[in-house]
Amino acid sequence: MQLTNTGVKLTSTIAYTPTTFQQTIDLMAEGNLNVKGVVTDHIQLEDIVERGFKQLVSDKSQAKILVNIAQS
Repeated sequence: MQLTNTGVKLTSTIAYTPTTFQQTIDLMAEGNLNVKGVVTDHIQLEDIVERGFKQLVSDKSQAKILVNIAQS
């Protein structure tokens, strides 16, 4: 209650470390992490604005959009 009355604003962030990314990649490569339910679309890098950002804003069912950075 004291925070509300004094106008204090709390902000927090979460960051992933390189170790976290590597562990996740390893789990996926080993087949120990099923991402099929999390990755909701696959797009090319050149489509990141039209199909990526706009989908995330307008379609609340989107969770993670996998971006292929290889040149097509």
